[in-house]
Amino acid sequence: MKKLLLASAIIAGSFAGQATAAIPLKDGFVDFSAATGLAQAGAVKQEIWMAGSSAATQFIEKSIIASSIGPVYKYKDVDGKAFTYIFTAKANVTGLTPGATYIVNKRDGGGSITGILAATVPPTDASFNNRTAAANALGAQTLTKACELKDGITTCTTPALIALVAHASDVKLSDVDAAQFASALNGADAANGLATKALTVTSTPIAAQVFGIAVNLRLRDAMQVAMNKAGVLPATCLSTAKETEACMPSLTSQQLATIWAKDRFTNWGNLRFGGTTGTDLVTAQSAANKPANLDVHMCSRTAGSGTLATLNVKFENAPCFSGNEAIQAPVTQTTVVEAGASGSKKLYHATTSTGNLENCLTALDEGKANSTFTPPSSFRWAIGVLGAERNATNAKAYRFIKIDGVPASAENVVKGAYKFWAELATIGKTSTDVLTTAIMNNVKNPTLIKLVNVDNLNFGVTGFLGVANNAAALPTYNSIIAPGTKINGAFDAARPVNLYTHSGLAANSLNHCRAPTILTGAKAMQGLN
Repeated sequence: MKKLLLASAIIAGSFAGQATAAIPLKDGFVDFSAATGLAQAGAVKQEIWMAGSSAATQFIEKSIIASSIGPVYKYKDVDGKAFTYIFTAKANVTGLTPGATYIVNKRDGGGSITGILAATVPPTDASFNNRTAAANALGAQTLTKACELKDGITTCTTPALIALVAHASDVKLSDVDAAQFASALNGADAANGLATKALTVTSTPIAAQVFGIAVNLRLRDAMQVAMNKAGVLPATCLSTAKETEACMPSLTSQQLATIWAKDRFTNWGNLRFGGTTGTDLVTAQSAANKPANLDVHMCSRTAGSGTLATLNVKFENAPCFSGNEAIQAPVTQTTVVEAGASGSKKLYHATTSTGNLENCLTALDEGKANSTFTPPSSFRWAIGVLGAERNATNAKAYRFIKIDGVPASAENVVKGAYKFWAELATIGKTSTDVLTTAIMNNVKNPTLIKLVNVDNLNFGVTGFLGVANNAAALPTYNSIIAPGTKINGAFDAARPVNLYTHSGLAANSLNHCRAPTILTGAKAMQGLN
């Protein structure tokens, strides 16, 4: 990543004339280090607003990149919860005017519940970056800020002169169906009225997201040691094969339900591998590799997060079953502290974003503060939940584990072998204007979804899949079966589609309390073939 300093006039249409010599380019992007003043050219053709699911943001970004003739500028507020994208449309994007400047605003703050609230009646307008009157009038400004070029997008922290302002949303997004947010477990309260409002809006699936259970690196290593001593993993898993699919530790769905349940499982020493006569996690370790406190640290999300809602429904049967034991997550970020005897407490660290959750896992692994999270003075074992597309290169101090012996690959979802996934949905009405339509058509397109996916070093391609509810997304294969045949078992990384769905036969029936099934006429294949 290259850090670049911008001291120039950046306004809404600043790069509409990017192909001209007046704007210095480097590797196809604006070279801010060389730019002394970017000339304004062209008015903004259209501006739209999107609110909700943070998982959807990378879909939006890839869609914008696919629609742009050149660099995409991404401005973010200082908290990283609101984003503004400015791009110039290329030719052959249906509905968009080639060479025209377009603006897409996206709000992540609050997670999926923000999208739900924006879709209810009356709607709660989310807060977006607000371009000043000068920017709206396309007047020149001088802005100085650090910019970073990564993955085809130039990101700059929004200057103070661009404040946040409430605005109606053209697209409302959630990681799961809206009905899940009628529960207090997922953020419903007397003030927002979601106990009833969330049941009145429609949920339309547009893509499937793979989620994963992660443990910090010290806990992963400890699990490998215990599983080796129990005869479950070979000795190579402690050395040359540590970072392989075969050596990934595994927990059962029942174990995970116990770990995440309210008031259960407070001591890591109660985790055993190899059956009743096997090896428990703690006694298998050398003294140096045991944390000073065996309390169970959980890096999770605040109520209202779609990630948390997916975990609740998949492992705690919550809020689907009134007798569930799901933890009541706080709605604001918290950091709880150890108290009492070692192994006597479950510590739920609620974070407001996936990035903050990663900070939680790594800080507990290292025993030192990491940005938004301050841990105890020495390392602790910790478990977390986040999208499986994260940390694909193992650069951060945590790893995904298997669930019921199955890793979080997109192929395992397609085969019906991996359960921890959900359908990203639009909530309520979506605007039908040309820019919204162009962006959302890309979001639903499996050939573009593949661009969002990652190849995890330990278990392969993961991240997202198209959904079969979108007729244009139905997969076709030309070798295993006849072209055009609906089938969920043949995974195509170039055009990933999942025929399993939480929707029923009736319209507007997306409900993650349902067990996923395949479409009528599709051919189910045995899970791990």
